[in-house]
Amino acid sequence: MRASALLFTLALLGCDALPPEDPPPPPAPEDPPADALEAARAQRGEEVADWMMRDGAPLRGTAAEGEARDFSHVMLPGFCYKIVAVSGEGIEDLELRLYDGNSVLLQRDTTQDPRPFLGRERPVCPPETSTYRLEVRAVAGGGDFAAHFYRSL
Repeated sequence: MRASALLFTLALLGCDALPPEDPPPPPAPEDPPADALEAARAQRGEEVADWMMRDGAPLRGTAAEGEARDFSHVMLPGFCYKIVAVSGEGIEDLELRLYDGNSVLLQRDTTQDPRPFLGRERPVCPPETSTYRLEVRAVAGGGDFAAHFYRSL
């Protein structure tokens, strides 16, 4: 009986021992789009990565047909990622390829689409912190493009 009373008393005291945790702050609202391409990229992100938040700065570039542009991005374990891109007028097929820190191809966009994204079948969930390389290629046509990494909350 004494042991039960002691355990009950300790349990009651322990309930107030730790202050409640504050919920994590909500993600910062996205800045207004700088132009139509940024607006299209933000809208596409809402469509295909709506349960994720932006990670890092927006990626912008220009590529002629057949040219590629490379971008580096640090990805962390414990999070999963999607990469969303849109092209401006002139690019009919934009392709994305993601390589790990050892230049091993992890995912490749296989659609003929001016608005591709990686993570269509499954998001990229890195096993360790590493710098990944995103290759953005204008397969058909040329012009401006915008891309952004999105990560799980």
